[in-house]
Amino acid sequence: MRRAGNYLTRLAGEDRRKDERRQVNASGKVYFLRRGVRGYASQTCRLIDISESGCQICGLLPSQVPDFLYLVLDGLDAKFPCAVVARTDSRLNLKFMADLPTAMVDQIAQPKLRPKRAASRS
Repeated sequence: MRRAGNYLTRLAGEDRRKDERRQVNASGKVYFLRRGVRGYASQTCRLIDISESGCQICGLLPSQVPDFLYLVLDGLDAKFPCAVVARTDSRLNLKFMADLPTAMVDQIAQPKLRPKRAASRS
């Protein structure tokens, strides 16, 4: 069976996410079980995009992170259990163990409000 699209679209690769990606710039931490020792380890990270089914993080040492972890974002009182689906030298692509509600993803992806500038004196 042939895949839809022409030769160039097949070369570019397909986005395998079923949900729309939203660009984000949020800080957080990943928590995971230490290898060979009881207890947890953590690393700080930066969330760079998110969808209902997964996200992409950077700013950590991916080679030290196992395939299952918890993602905690600064300012949110929630732990997101995740599985690593792809890794590079600087990034991890994560799949949430349960899809997030769209309203929560929109809230996370929303740019932070900037403080209003003080009215200039004339």
